[in-house]
Amino acid sequence: MRLVLPMGANFGDIDNDGWLDMYLATGDPEYESLMPNVMLRNNGGSTFENVTYSTGLGHLQKGHGVAFADIDNDGDQDIYNQLGGFYPGDKFANALFLNPGSDNKWLKIRLQGVETNRQGYGVRIRLKLASPSGEREIHRAAGSVSSFGGSPRTQEIGLGNATAISLLELYWPVSGITQSFTDVPLNSLIAVREDADSWEQLDLPVMYLE
Repeated sequence: MRLVLPMGANFGDIDNDGWLDMYLATGDPEYESLMPNVMLRNNGGSTFENVTYSTGLGHLQKGHGVAFADIDNDGDQDIYNQLGGFYPGDKFANALFLNPGSDNKWLKIRLQGVETNRQGYGVRIRLKLASPSGEREIHRAAGSVSSFGGSPRTQEIGLGNATAISLLELYWPVSGITQSFTDVPLNSLIAVREDADSWEQLDLPVMYLE
């Protein structure tokens, strides 16, 4: 067991394996405080592994808001961290950590509510995947899961070593509608309206950041 003192925290999937990892921003306001932010990788839902130093994410400045987002549109989630202490002399520039990527698959879903709120918050997502090791399910709920931060409303979901998406199921809580789709491609961005019978694939232009 290890004690961690975070002020900001958020969940995301840094390796697109389908298991949510956690970044803890240690923003203790005391001027003299100095401790690295912490990156915890999810080991298949059984334990969390501290990968702070191997990933280079142990920034020593005081961290607050954390966002997981695929900023350069290459399919993996990057991390943006708002940094700086409470006192004027403890200010610092924010940090953007670009993800080097992996071979795992992914899917992005842009939800648009009609009866449910337009952002699609509260929608429950169920994915059934085919993989070399057999069938697997991944579940997500759209909405804010962070403290002192946030992530885009587009759902960015890692699919591990999936070979196909057997089923995408969306449950809209206000209307009670359940949508089921069986022909969704891997490594794509799709848009779904609450009242639609199908999904729309959107372009995802890659952004090159230096």
